[in-house]
Amino acid sequence: MRTRLAVCSIIFTLCSVVMMNAGDVASFVNLGFSNDSRHFMFGFHGAEEESGRPYAEIFTIDVRANSFAPGGVKKEVFSQILQPGQGSEGAFFTLLERSGPASAKAGINHLKQGRILYILVNSAEAKDNLEFRDFNTGNHYKVKLAQKTQGKGAQARAAFHIELEVTLKDGRKVARTLGNPDRYRENVLAYRISSIIASPDESHLVFVMEKDHAARDGKSIRYMVETAPLLPASSP
Repeated sequence: MRTRLAVCSIIFTLCSVVMMNAGDVASFVNLGFSNDSRHFMFGFHGAEEESGRPYAEIFTIDVRANSFAPGGVKKEVFSQILQPGQGSEGAFFTLLERSGPASAKAGINHLKQGRILYILVNSAEAKDNLEFRDFNTGNHYKVKLAQKTQGKGAQARAAFHIELEVTLKDGRKVARTLGNPDRYRENVLAYRISSIIASPDESHLVFVMEKDHAARDGKSIRYMVETAPLLPASSP
C-alpha cells in the first residue's frame, strides 16, 4: 500500500511539474479555411506561467490580404485556475464558441485544413533555410527566414521577414517577401517557421510562425501567421 501511495504521489508531482512547465508553451490549433479558401482561422491556448490561469486566442485571417478579417481577433484570459492534470482546452473551446459569429461570417469549414507542405517536428532543430519539393504538384520551394533582435530579456524585440522562391512544375518562378524586416514586435526573442500550409484551392501558402517571448523562467511560445499568393500575379 505504501508503495502504491508513493507511486501515486510521484505521478501527481510529475503532473504538476508538467502542467507548470508547459503552461507558457501555447498549443497551436488549425481551425480550417473557408470553402473558397479566402479565409483561414487558427488559434492557440495555454496557461499563464505565473498565475496558472488558462488563456486562448483565436484569429480569422483574410488570406489574400494577409491581414485580420473584420472582427477576427478574439483573446481571453480566464479566471479559473487550472488544477494538476487539467489542460487549457476548455478555455479554447469556450472562446471558440464565442467566436461562432466571426467563423460563420467568414464561412470557415473546420474540415478544410489545407495541405501540410512542411512541419517542424518538436525534437527537430529549427532551420532558417528550407528547400524541398512538393511531390503532389511538382513545385520546388526555397525558403529563407531572416530575423534581427534588439535588447535582452523583457526589453527584447525582434523583426523578421521571409524570402520565398517557388519554381512551379511548368518552370515559372514565383518570388515573394513575407513579413516586414522593420516591424519589431516587443518582448519577442526569436521566430521559427512551425509549418507551411497550402490552401485547399492551392492558390496561397500560410506560414505558421512560432514566437519566443521573454518570460520569468525562460521563454513563452506564441503563434502568428503570414500568407502569400502561390501563383504568379499574371495568373487568373
